[in-house]
Amino acid sequence: MSAHYFKARKILDFKPHPFSIGTIKGVPRGYEDNHFLLKIYGLKREVFDDYYQYHLEYYISSENRSEKKFFSHVWHIVSDRIDYFKGQSPYSSKHPLYVSNIGKLNEFLDFLSPLDKWNIRPNDMLIKEKDEQISRLQSELEILLKKLADLEKYEVSVKPMIQDEHLPTFIDLLQQMKNLTLPNGRKLLVSDYESPYYKMVSKYFVYNGKDIPVNTARNYFVQKDPKDSMKGVKIPDDKKLFQIIPIKQD
Repeated sequence: MSAHYFKARKILDFKPHPFSIGTIKGVPRGYEDNHFLLKIYGLKREVFDDYYQYHLEYYISSENRSEKKFFSHVWHIVSDRIDYFKGQSPYSSKHPLYVSNIGKLNEFLDFLSPLDKWNIRPNDMLIKEKDEQISRLQSELEILLKKLADLEKYEVSVKPMIQDEHLPTFIDLLQQMKNLTLPNGRKLLVSDYESPYYKMVSKYFVYNGKDIPVNTARNYFVQKDPKDSMKGVKIPDDKKLFQIIPIKQD
């Protein structure tokens, strides 16, 4: 029975939970669905989920009760009530109320739709949703394929190889390049982050025939804290084989 679906207000309860259905006299047998829907008309969309979860938790607190059955019951009573209001005379004195109720119940159905993990909603709605999803995914796929094509322009078939345990030597040269200044006093290379350098090393170079893990390259660019010997990798002096020196201007 529908009485099992929703948590009703106790008779003479003067401080009920705001989501409990019914009045101070409780809920007349057979009118539980009406009171559940009546509560929706006065709720803001932001609390629909709290309202739904409140009654769902009550319903599934007993054995052999599933969320699927609860969702199906709620979906159908809301849909049926919309159909009822739509079937009323547009010339009725209550027509403005019916229109308002239809709007609020449709908002509640919009909230419920993403919760439908069991395809309980009507087939035409499911098909329309799947078509929209397919269209959206196709658009996203086209964007991703374009990005992939752009990225492939920068792929190389053979990467330059750093040899003879001299990865630190190569990193030292990059570190020197980072600090070079032009004749006008401005830096040759400007970057607010270290990541472009170590990611470039990892992506476009190999070391002794093997790819260079990004974290391995990154360790050479971490600002080493003197108090923390575990952070960063210091380039040994015997690996600093070259020095970049500016040409003297006449």
